[in-house]
Amino acid sequence: MHKPLRLMALLLALTLLTGCVPQRRDGEGIDSIAMPEPSDEPENMILGEQQTSRLSNVSLYYAMSDGAVFSRVPVGIQAKAGKSLPEAAVEALLSPSSNEEMYFSTGDTHMLSCEYACGIATVNLSIDARNVQSEQEELALLTAIGNTLLGIEGVRGVNVLIGGQSDSFGQLPHGVQTEVIPSVTASYAQLLAEHDHLMTDRAMPVTRTATLYFPTAVGSWLVPELREVAFDSDDFAGALIEALKAGPLEQSCSVASIPAGAELLDPNPKVETLSTGEHALTLNFSATLANYLAFSGLEIWELAGSLALTVCSFLPQIDAVRILVSGDPITVCQVGDSIVRFDDGLIRRSDFAGYIGSVATLYLADSFGALQPVQRAVSTRSALSPRNLLSELFYYTDRDDSQLSFPVPENVFAEDVLGIQVSGGIARVNLSANFYRCCQALDASAERSVIYCMVNTLCAADNIQAVRFYVEGVSAETLAGSIYLRSPLMPNPGIVVEPEATGEP
Repeated sequence: MHKPLRLMALLLALTLLTGCVPQRRDGEGIDSIAMPEPSDEPENMILGEQQTSRLSNVSLYYAMSDGAVFSRVPVGIQAKAGKSLPEAAVEALLSPSSNEEMYFSTGDTHMLSCEYACGIATVNLSIDARNVQSEQEELALLTAIGNTLLGIEGVRGVNVLIGGQSDSFGQLPHGVQTEVIPSVTASYAQLLAEHDHLMTDRAMPVTRTATLYFPTAVGSWLVPELREVAFDSDDFAGALIEALKAGPLEQSCSVASIPAGAELLDPNPKVETLSTGEHALTLNFSATLANYLAFSGLEIWELAGSLALTVCSFLPQIDAVRILVSGDPITVCQVGDSIVRFDDGLIRRSDFAGYIGSVATLYLADSFGALQPVQRAVSTRSALSPRNLLSELFYYTDRDDSQLSFPVPENVFAEDVLGIQVSGGIARVNLSANFYRCCQALDASAERSVIYCMVNTLCAADNIQAVRFYVEGVSAETLAGSIYLRSPLMPNPGIVVEPEATGEP
């Protein structure tokens, strides 16, 4: 062993025995600090991102022949890298190799997509899902998917589309399923009763859960939020628009998409049947819309995307939304450097599906070393990527407009997180030598903040319970002398404060 490395090992051993932390001498350059000694290294250098598919226990629901109950079949499901567990669960449910089957044939029904963000799963089935004998059989399929996904930890709502369209029973939207439904026949009877009630007695409203999509204050994302919406008439579109005007209630990182004061020339928008046979909801805003958008700091694409995603995810069999300003249709939007065009002014759900984002919880430090959870809008793929979550922390380094930060030293960047490997609930984070050297001058409080900003952020993910750190593939004893790193670290709730205590970032 080289003498400098032996000296470093001796100093670190004395530190653990005496409780003292060796201080860097004045004039000693960071470049002269030795790397940690090899100990308990991974078999291979951790670079990029490596996630071992975790086997999760999921109960698949199948409707029985009488429709009164469901059969529940526990199975082990592995979600491959980049794929959410809800997506893998729906694939397993619809797979013809399953041991159980519905009391009716699902034929060639397959999943076109599964969006999973903010605890909301939106499943888009092929049009074959409508090839059933009755509405009750279709309800059984939709409910089986909803029951299956709601049994997965973190899933709060399930919305099922068919061919990109929402569905209804009678004229009443089905909405988002938020609870496990034990019986198809009982659920169907309730839906029919609610429909008859709404059509005959307008005094008592009917409630449905809808998915509202709001633009984010930072970044080009539209994040979903569940909302209970009450209807006392068949003006479902009007009720949705009022809910959007109220703005987000769950996510602090998103904003209202319809500015206060913006008015529709037709307060009761109607669904039109186009010459192509498609159905479109036309919304005609007054000429002052542009002024209200500018005053609110909103762009036209945020209004268009929010309306298209919200309306087409809820109103039955709607293909598109047409947004008019004093009778003139919006036919083009600019989203960042991209141009989105709408043929004939028809804005479809698919035009903005790629802009659906999720919300990650990041932990940042205040000036006293306490941590605070902060919501950060990210892509749905980044929400599933531990390495991308750590990269998001670097957005908050050295920010003058914030009381909260990720307090790494200067010259430390996101690229200094060389790789992350996740297996068995432990995230193994490989830091660069530059990260290690620059952090040697941190005091105990700053070292704790840097370490636990990363640990608490990663452990907020569903499949991570602890974090182990390495430097260039080598197990480091400490980062700056205070926190022992040769064993996995669990999140530290004791240094976390409520957001109101330090303010927003």
